[in-house]
Amino acid sequence: MTASRRPWEVGSAFTLPAPHGRDAARWPSPARLYGSGRQALVALLAWGARRHGWSAAHLPAYFCPPVAEAARTVLPVVPYDAGPGGGAGPGAVGPTEVVVAVSYFGMPPALPAGRGAALVVDATHDPRAPWLAGLDADFVLASLRKTLPLPDGGLLWSPAGHPLPVPPAPRPAHQLAAGRFVTAMLAKGAYLGGAPVPKESYLALLRAAEEGLATPVVSAASDLTRLLLPALPADDLRRVRSANAHRLVDRLAGLPGVAARAYPLGVVCAIDDPDRREEIRRALVARDVYPAVLWALPDTAPPAQRHWSRRMLFLPTDHRYGADDMDRVAAALREAARVAGGPAAGTDRASPHRAGALLETP
Repeated sequence: MTASRRPWEVGSAFTLPAPHGRDAARWPSPARLYGSGRQALVALLAWGARRHGWSAAHLPAYFCPPVAEAARTVLPVVPYDAGPGGGAGPGAVGPTEVVVAVSYFGMPPALPAGRGAALVVDATHDPRAPWLAGLDADFVLASLRKTLPLPDGGLLWSPAGHPLPVPPAPRPAHQLAAGRFVTAMLAKGAYLGGAPVPKESYLALLRAAEEGLATPVVSAASDLTRLLLPALPADDLRRVRSANAHRLVDRLAGLPGVAARAYPLGVVCAIDDPDRREEIRRALVARDVYPAVLWALPDTAPPAQRHWSRRMLFLPTDHRYGADDMDRVAAALREAARVAGGPAAGTDRASPHRAGALLETP
């Protein structure tokens, strides 16, 4: 009897068990560990409003919409024109207002000239970036499960040595959601290992867990994240992510209508046309490659930022994958681009300028 082939896919949730080793990363101390990145932001803004009288938060227009909505539950939010390709930056910032800047795909953020009462940097896309050590910011936060095999977790610290909010208490609802996520991570690992686990069963768990984790109500992180975070070789995982990203970009060189660039987070592809981007995305999913859109912006966003969000695709290159996987992803993208047809008429094949002047990882 012929053995069945193991399932293969790229993207979506991490699996467990998590890698570990002697080279565990040393995270900033003191720091606060929350249930998620959005909870870390909400806790910081609420604490700043109570303690320092913060009255508003300036957020980039190119930002995760659910996180922006969570911030609005605490303070008025003032969007400003900023994104992966730059922007005008915030306008006048009052003395009791704070500014949030974002490290897009792991690149150093463009720090605005005016920071008001405090400058907060979201380093979710590369929380182990070397440049963080010298960052001129009041506070830094990161959602940990975007780069690490953890079910939840958001870290907050102050490079400037400012006091931090009191540690959060655990919430049963959050712990339940994180537990569902752990179960789904384990089940997905079993599925990919060839066990007869129905894929839809763990996908349903993931959806339920995501819904539970989406709340802005502040909680401590799960016990698993609290215990695993100090043991993870996060810097080694970062090096694997970068090496895979550069290999994938090399394999995609010269693909018409697709500008692929390597970043600390992974590979960002700028597609020449929004409709073609959607065709390529669907074709990749049909080939078990699950790209992400970071992020789908509302119609109220500045036109240039919104246009970029409609043409981008993100391809993960993390430690779950090796060189053969990157080659397979490149082949899938080339075939997806062929199925979607050539570059749209009148486009510039997603030149770096039109792609938002994105820079490759140095």
